Amino acid sequence: MHSDETNTRLITILTRTYNHIQNLRESLFLIFFLLFNILGGHAALSDKGDILLKDCEDAISSRKYNILKQKADDLVSLGLSHGNKEEEVTGEALRLHALISVRDTADFTIPIDALTKELPYLKENNSRSYFVACRTISSYYQRIINNYSQALHYATEQLETARKLNDKNAEAAALSTIASIYFQKQDNSGWDYALKAYGLSKEINDLSTRYVTACNMANYLFNNQKSDEALKYLKEAERFANQAGMKSESSYINSFMGDIYKTLEKTEQAEKFYILSLEDEPSTPNYDKIYSRLCYAMFLIEQNRLNEALKLLTDISEMSREYKVTLFEKEIYSLMSAVYELKGDYAKSLEYYKKYTAVTLNLFSEQKEREFAILDLRNKVREEELKNASQNLEIMKRGRTIIILTAIGVLFLIICVAGFIYHRRKISDYKQTIARYLENMRNEKLLREQLEQANIKAQQRDASNTTGGLNDEKSKLLYQQIEKLMNEGLYRDSSLSLDKAAGLLSTNRTYLSQVVNEHYGKSFSAYVSEYRLNEAVELLSDPDNTDPLKTIGAKVGFTSPSNFYTLFRQRVGVSPSVFRENVKNV
Repeated sequence: MHSDETNTRLITILTRTYNHIQNLRESLFLIFFLLFNILGGHAALSDKGDILLKDCEDAISSRKYNILKQKADDLVSLGLSHGNKEEEVTGEALRLHALISVRDTADFTIPIDALTKELPYLKENNSRSYFVACRTISSYYQRIINNYSQALHYATEQLETARKLNDKNAEAAALSTIASIYFQKQDNSGWDYALKAYGLSKEINDLSTRYVTACNMANYLFNNQKSDEALKYLKEAERFANQAGMKSESSYINSFMGDIYKTLEKTEQAEKFYILSLEDEPSTPNYDKIYSRLCYAMFLIEQNRLNEALKLLTDISEMSREYKVTLFEKEIYSLMSAVYELKGDYAKSLEYYKKYTAVTLNLFSEQKEREFAILDLRNKVREEELKNASQNLEIMKRGRTIIILTAIGVLFLIICVAGFIYHRRKISDYKQTIARYLENMRNEKLLREQLEQANIKAQQRDASNTTGGLNDEKSKLLYQQIEKLMNEGLYRDSSLSLDKAAGLLSTNRTYLSQVVNEHYGKSFSAYVSEYRLNEAVELLSDPDNTDPLKTIGAKVGFTSPSNFYTLFRQRVGVSPSVFRENVKNV
């Protein structure tokens, strides 16, 4: 389509040239110039610019963002010295990409908006530069302000451009970007893109691309509770990273390994990888340094090692201030509040919860200010195009004053309304959460009774049907046996494990795990936790029960109070203490 339009324009221009220019030499020169621009493909970058662009792409592949920024600055300087707009804009896009990738704290609003305005020109004149710019803008919307619709729009442009360039490596990178956007949005629709990118990376066999696509596969599988499969892909990604010399990725890989082994209930191996993730390489981004420590702190809290977790969180807070990385303030304050609550220091817990609330409201305000800055910049450009210098100056002064006063008023109103709504909702949230949970429990109990009746009828039908599969009958029988043991209180055994349960049922752990997963839909550990939490809810709902929370947790089979508190909060939506205080009113 683009080629047809270009050829039509050429014919029109040539016809007009023939009719209006009598000088044959000038006509031939003009024709030659137009043909050169169309058939030459607008190769706007100089030879040195192409070399710098390749160096930048290599730096992106190997995650060497310091080198990327240096080479990008060189490309900008080259473009300025030669008056080459493509080189200047491409270099600026790459420089911004380096800053965004290491989560630099600079305000990107104005340079990103300026880069966006150059996109039509780049799309018309240089597809490679257009690809680079779309990649940077997509990364900005995904990683900095979490605007997934805009991020997806520019990533799609990036993908179409890569296919137009017939660059398989760039196509795989664009597919991986789209997959990561869906993943960050917690939308499994991105799995198909991750799968396509992984298959394409095997064709081109580029180490960096294979690393990224394998990580995407691991993320999706881990998020869908397929930890064993996720581990396989993560180990594959680690192998590619080592072969490519991507030492800066070791912190991320090790912290991800720790998360997987924690999910697999292999605590010692999980902690080993968490500790490895703290061994920073010189090239490790500050973002990854803080993130790996945050993952380890959450692990320590789950292990009830509160003093160690508190010290690590304090170190993380100091690192965030030193590196000027504010992205994790919410998580840090939330975890510190939880640790102090578990330690019984409610004053400190409240102090950090207030900090968490303040940061949340501040982020909300910053988002509004950022949107205002973008709209304000665009309005200024429109005014300059429509008005002459004197009229424009007056209108801008008036418009700026009105916008600023309006923005201040709107922001103040939003903060007041948000604060009012927050405090009103906080009062009723606990009771609503508990009421919904109790209602769900009643519905679940009713469904279980109906299911048991259906199973009894099915068994009666199966008794007269000799064609049923033996494996299905064994599976049902084994599940009924484990259900019977659990109803008799087996889950109260704090030392209960998959191996122990399998031994009691005279079967192997693999088969038992498979049966539980097929009939219950989750892992064996989640199955046991379900029974423990249900009894904990019953005990906490009893107005005559005054046992301490630790005692109740131990009574139903939990080995540590922190594990009990964490799972209870995840399941019910509030802590055990809040549940006990409010359940009477519900």
